Amino acid sequence: MNGNLRLFDKWKAFCYTGSMEKAAKKRPYSVFWRIVLIIAGGLLIADTLFVLTRCYVNLGVIMPAVIGAPLLLIGLFLPLFVKLSRKSRLFRAAAFLVSLAYLLFGVLFAVTTGLMLISSASPAPNADAVIVLGSGIRGDHPSLTLKYRLDAALDYLKESPDSLVIVSGGQGPDEIVSEASVMKKYLVSHGVDPDRVIEEDRSESTQENFEFSKAIVDERLGSGARVVFVTTRFHVFRAERVAAKLGISAEGVPAKGVWYITLNDYLRECAAITAYLLRGDI
Repeated sequence: MNGNLRLFDKWKAFCYTGSMEKAAKKRPYSVFWRIVLIIAGGLLIADTLFVLTRCYVNLGVIMPAVIGAPLLLIGLFLPLFVKLSRKSRLFRAAAFLVSLAYLLFGVLFAVTTGLMLISSASPAPNADAVIVLGSGIRGDHPSLTLKYRLDAALDYLKESPDSLVIVSGGQGPDEIVSEASVMKKYLVSHGVDPDRVIEEDRSESTQENFEFSKAIVDERLGSGARVVFVTTRFHVFRAERVAAKLGISAEGVPAKGVWYITLNDYLRECAAITAYLLRGDI
């Protein structure tokens, strides 16, 4: 019986690598990478499933699952994929392209994340105007992301008593009021003079935030006014460059993000920066 078991083990090793000697050398590495791929893929899919219970569906929410699903499948079926790659040139080419895609995305994500992180220094106080960029709302209350932006605006305004405030955000298809109205209500409820807060309630994108807000600044303060804007830290880099493209010299006041969607925010922003660069918008 023991002899049969040993023979079966040798047969399995031979089938796996083509020789018992190679199997002994390569199997530990194969097992290691299988574990790494399965864990990484499973965690990325779990991230999407968890965030879906707390946020609306968007690109940043689904990206971890899109990235993780192939990793999980490769990890689960790595021995089969190794055999197929040895037998088929087409399969080897496909495996190479998949590996290259992950490598290039990893480099792109690292570069864009670095740009986001180095663009998060706070500007000096006492700007002439502070533009608060909108985010989502829940009914007539700010989402947690928007609340953090408004809290960062309040901190800046405490040091800048003469700054005009423009809250910028329109009404989305699933929103009962404009983001600007919710933002103004929040600021006023925390002690900001309502006459100091101007609503810009038409914008539906970062570019429109700045376009419509600039018109208000130029009308109220003139074209030479010093402007800062408030947004979440990961968004400062792109927002600054969108503003510059429109001829607005504005520095960003970074607000903290929601911790459990940090990965989702940075993945989505990586895609947004890439798209804006390709279109020439920044």
